[in-house]
Amino acid sequence: MSEQPIHSSTFNAITSVQKSRHHKEYSNPYAKKQFLIVDSVPEMQRALAMTLASFGAEKVEYAGKASDALVKLMRYDFDVVLCDFDLGTGNDGLYLLEEAKERNLLKQSCVFMIVSGERRAAKVISAAELVPDDYLLKPFTGEVLAERLERAMRRRDAFRFVDEALMNHEYLAAIDACNKKIGERSEFTLDFMKLKGSLSLKIGDYDTARALYEQVLKIRELPWAQLGMAKSLASLKQVEPALAMFHHIVMENEHVMEAYDWLARLYQGNHELAQAQQVLKRATELSPATVRRHKALAEVALENGDLAQAKDAYGTTLELSKASWHRNPVLYATLARTQLACGEKGEAMKTLASLRRDYKYKPEGEWMADVLDSQIQQHSGNKQQAEKLLQSAAERLPQLDKLSAEEKMEFARTCYAQGQKVLGDGVASQLIRNNHDNELLLQRLSTMFDQLGMADAGADLIMHNVQGMVDLNNKAVREAQAGEHDKAIAMFQQALQEMPDSIQLMLNLVNAVIAQVHLKGWHESHVRQAYDYLQKVRQVAPTNNKLQKLMQAWRLLIEQHDKREFLL
Repeated sequence: MSEQPIHSSTFNAITSVQKSRHHKEYSNPYAKKQFLIVDSVPEMQRALAMTLASFGAEKVEYAGKASDALVKLMRYDFDVVLCDFDLGTGNDGLYLLEEAKERNLLKQSCVFMIVSGERRAAKVISAAELVPDDYLLKPFTGEVLAERLERAMRRRDAFRFVDEALMNHEYLAAIDACNKKIGERSEFTLDFMKLKGSLSLKIGDYDTARALYEQVLKIRELPWAQLGMAKSLASLKQVEPALAMFHHIVMENEHVMEAYDWLARLYQGNHELAQAQQVLKRATELSPATVRRHKALAEVALENGDLAQAKDAYGTTLELSKASWHRNPVLYATLARTQLACGEKGEAMKTLASLRRDYKYKPEGEWMADVLDSQIQQHSGNKQQAEKLLQSAAERLPQLDKLSAEEKMEFARTCYAQGQKVLGDGVASQLIRNNHDNELLLQRLSTMFDQLGMADAGADLIMHNVQGMVDLNNKAVREAQAGEHDKAIAMFQQALQEMPDSIQLMLNLVNAVIAQVHLKGWHESHVRQAYDYLQKVRQVAPTNNKLQKLMQAWRLLIEQHDKREFLL
């Protein structure tokens, strides 16, 4: 079998390294590291692999596209990722980095380096919020690759001690470690300040984040610190200063994509929908392959009454999502609903057919298809068939525990649109009570009621259910504060029977169990239940600030009682 040709420019890397073997005169930093090469061109994969082999690398994996790379990242613990900027199908290396970080697939000490043959990529990459450790322009020599890799590996090795904490979502422990490293005033001090800032934002400690970014900006006007400061101000409800800072950031560099997302969010919060839509439209033009940005544009356009823009953006969202982990049955439903609003019943039926085909034998997808079909039947005047489909969906709803809040909202919307107010109120009330402290979800529900012409009734429903949850929590907390932990735990347990997805209820129960064990000693069944709830919350809301504090208290409790089987 003949050898495949390899680009000579890339092979400069191999030949130059073969002339210079000084890399192997010391303890080889490559031999024990796991590498991932992501490139859509097989011969380029092979060329990079041979270069790494000449350095002494022994463990190398390959991926030709972003989806394959994500599968590899889930399977292996990589130390270095070498990724081409252009991965085809509209995706790039920054998309992969963002997806991997969002899904917690990269340890903090992992080097992520982007390789590109286009000089324009440098400006885009340098502006990204998640900046890779380095990027190389092709062609490059072996010495250059080795030098840049070793510099990045040395820098990333400094973060190795926070790997376990971050992969386990123990963000407060990671922040404590950052504080120690910042105090040492090493060459990586700014790197640890950047990590601390991002972690503080992640867990909702916005005052700490703002103070840190102020400190950094006094030293140097770094783009990441400006972005972090703007996000801190926005999160602290200081809207006008945040808007001004985000505008300054995009004027300095129009490729800072996250600034557009935040600008749109702030405009939307101010009910300045035209400005929000304009900002997101520009962002999707600059970064056309990001699913969530097209989805945000569709939602704002729909709220703004621009059905044509909403339909186009929902269509793009669905197409892009099919090649990513963002794919969800509700994306089909929102597109079809918008198509119906545009009078395109035939297109809506095609979207329904795609949903049934793509999610055949998948309960959640088939359920969503029936909800959508009910909308189409109602639109066509087939009220009896619409009611039959909706009733069938209602009967199956309690068995589908993997449905997202967005899918349940689509069901509630369908109920209200068909005059099934009792059914709609039941689903909406459950959503509110399970998420009564989730401002974003409550705002989305409020927008839904506005669009349905039910603004006043919706506001009353939201207020009534939120207040009910606040009263229940306060009553149980008072019992706990009075030392009646058994009563408090029983109240939380009973409430969780009705609202099994309430994060606040789960965490309050855990808090009560910790207090009970401290005061009265070990209680096996309560501890086991609290452990299960901590695990559940860590899966669905790992950045929750109260969870982070309870995880530290939990670790101390378990170590004190030497019950290591309950360590998280």
